[in-house]
Amino acid sequence: MKLKAIVFDLDGTLIDSTINYEKMSQMVRELLTKEGVSLDNPNDRRRTYQVIQAGEKALIELGVSKEKITDLMKRIENVMNTVELEGAHLSKPIKNAHEMLKEVKNRNLGIGIATRGCHEYAVKSMELTRIDFYIDKLLARDDVPYPKPDPRHLLDVVSYLGATPDSVFYVGDSTTDLKTAEGANIPFIGYRRNEEWAKRLLDAGCKNMVNDLIELVRFVDDKN
Repeated sequence: MKLKAIVFDLDGTLIDSTINYEKMSQMVRELLTKEGVSLDNPNDRRRTYQVIQAGEKALIELGVSKEKITDLMKRIENVMNTVELEGAHLSKPIKNAHEMLKEVKNRNLGIGIATRGCHEYAVKSMELTRIDFYIDKLLARDDVPYPKPDPRHLLDVVSYLGATPDSVFYVGDSTTDLKTAEGANIPFIGYRRNEEWAKRLLDAGCKNMVNDLIELVRFVDDKN
């Protein structure tokens, strides 16, 4: 089917962010630990959202009330939002992001974003880097009840753009993005953020990858 739109991840794909993920992870872990969740494995390399999911499951198994868990999840969300917003003012566009987005727009394609960042952070960083002009639809972590890697997050953006899974690409830099695309049955294109992240994508089965965002124009033209 002819390409109708492209959906992007945000951080590490369209913008170079300075979010202190180590600080975020530590603060989240401290909140969970105070509630009795054991997180003392020094080799634990799970992403923050994976730690949160595991922590919530552990709290349920510990018999913690639904109300208390809900309150804790809200506090965790506030911590994540705060840390993200602390670095928003330092966001910069990835090389050739503007040039690529302009070419995509010139081909009359819709452009969406599915990000695990919070909405306020996403809007501020997009405005600062001046890519907001090109974006037709943004759905952030707190815009949906099921943020990625749940494929419904991505599928909701696709629906808003008036497209279907076989008429879009999803572009991202992480295995979370790849997993999301696979779950939604949407073709994925990896962005080589750096060698470490690229290796993770390749090891996870990523078939298509670009070293420079402007290379995406070739994928668009080949599809159409």
